Amino acid sequence: MFFFWLFLIGMVIPFLLIKIKSGWAAWVPAIIFGSITIILAVVIKFIPAEGMMDLGQIIYFMMFGSATLGSLVGGVIVHFIKKK
Repeated sequence: MFFFWLFLIGMVIPFLLIKIKSGWAAWVPAIIFGSITIILAVVIKFIPAEGMMDLGQIIYFMMFGSATLGSLVGGVIVHFIKKK
């Protein structure tokens, strides 16, 4: 349920940027969340942590991944809304 709410939050953020005239405005949250997710994935893979810190990093990765997917879905919806 927690990750679903993060998905919805990520999906709502592009709708907040719908009034901006730029075509890239809806994709900015997905780019930001995606870059954070990639950075976290690299950190988890190459920088070892101890015990519970590994689990915390994996949970942060999953949180930002959910927000990234939500932002991508929201960006696609905003793109098709603006196209009409």
